[in-house]
Amino acid sequence: MKKTLICLDRDGTLIYDKKYHLGRTDDWKSKIKILPTVIEGLRLLRTLPNVAIYIITNQPGVAIREFPLLTLDRAHEVNRYILTEIAKMGGQIDGYFLCPHTNLQYVKKKTNYHFDEKMVCECECEKPKSGMVFDALKSERLTREEAILYVIGDRSSDVETALNINGRGILIPFENEPRHFEKIKKLDQANVYIARDFLDAAQFIVDQNKSKKYTHQNTNRRKV
Repeated sequence: MKKTLICLDRDGTLIYDKKYHLGRTDDWKSKIKILPTVIEGLRLLRTLPNVAIYIITNQPGVAIREFPLLTLDRAHEVNRYILTEIAKMGGQIDGYFLCPHTNLQYVKKKTNYHFDEKMVCECECEKPKSGMVFDALKSERLTREEAILYVIGDRSSDVETALNINGRGILIPFENEPRHFEKIKKLDQANVYIARDFLDAAQFIVDQNKSKKYTHQNTNRRKV
């Protein structure tokens, strides 16, 4: 039986995204707010019989010199805190992976910042590349072939991450990222779903799981 692996973006998907770079100031905990329907959606996903759920998040703020408090250690602390807060509210996420790097395109776009050269590279973990998904697979001791993969996020890069590894991408449009809705129209629509909110994304995955199970059972009956 294949395992369902669900990878979640963090900012704009699980928590409000104010483009703040959480962790860059000491009051970062006060700025975290879980989005509506996230806890309900996580509970629904946990009804799947064989499921693993991980956060995969790009955190290029670690590379910005103007944010000296946002170290790699602080970035990990932020993620651990979010997992703890979600757990207190009744949600369950198995772990997280983060990419602290940034690429040259981002550097050229953010001309008001200076970057740590050691953190500027074409890494394999920054979405839409699939390094963090493979980290999650490794954590579950799965090969790609042993998993049914979904990536949920508010950006086209989240959807592309799924498509780049033959998974299904789910976009939850966030209020400050309208351009990503237009970008995904150019992608493989057969493996893209646009959700109203996190609960709708979770319901879509559960329905897909039931559909595949039903089809499998019907196929078995026809073979008898």
